[in-house]
Amino acid sequence: MAELVGKAGIYALKKALPELKKNRQVDFTLVCADGATGGNGLGRSHAAYIRKLGADALTTGDFCFYKKDLVENWAPYVLRPHNLDPSLPGAGWRVFKTAGNVRVAAAVLLGRHFSRIRGTNPFTGLEGLLEKLRRETPWVILDFHSWASGEKRTLFAAAAGRCTAVIGSHNRVQTADEEILDGTAVICDAGRTGSAESVGGTAVAVKIGEYLTGIPNWTREAWERCELQGLLVETGKEGRALKVERIRVPVSAAGVDTGVSKAGS
Repeated sequence: MAELVGKAGIYALKKALPELKKNRQVDFTLVCADGATGGNGLGRSHAAYIRKLGADALTTGDFCFYKKDLVENWAPYVLRPHNLDPSLPGAGWRVFKTAGNVRVAAAVLLGRHFSRIRGTNPFTGLEGLLEKLRRETPWVILDFHSWASGEKRTLFAAAAGRCTAVIGSHNRVQTADEEILDGTAVICDAGRTGSAESVGGTAVAVKIGEYLTGIPNWTREAWERCELQGLLVETGKEGRALKVERIRVPVSAAGVDTGVSKAGS
């Protein structure tokens, strides 16, 4: 799982995921799609298409309610942060079945640092959430959507030994701190699927201009150096992580009509 960003991210997933699943015998694919539609939010049509490409479940973060079509008709395979008001659209966790009929529980928690929306403290309800999910299945995956590495590492320690994996998202930059803590695979950020030569999926020249002027600009997606990024977790029979591996799969966009010039200039 890595955060899929924009059209380049969807293209990279389309080209690389089927072969990856086949060659590495992937049973369950969780994709963070919080920036799939234009780099901010997830539209319902994109959600359906990403699932068609091979994602078993999609997660969102603080962009979860940015696209009206999803908010008004929430897809059951899309998760929003669990620690938001329960009256809001969508659900924060769900149990999915793999092709081999294995039950996998997935959930999303939202961090409290620099988030665009405010959730309850992700630590206070963590124990109850994990107990609930483990009653359903020993295979439990958490997406922790947070800016702060310190907050992520603290939640990793709090969840260690009680779930299969806690995978950080939101920064859109793959970190090199993957490890297994008492049977729980963790990483601060699984990265982004899309343009690796960009600023979080936005064209470099556009972001430089944004910092020079102070005017936000989300109009230009990047396509340079497309990659599928993420994390592979091998598990044992009791849902404990046995092996964790970061992945980066280059994807050629040669011949694709991206609609943008080099570096968004």
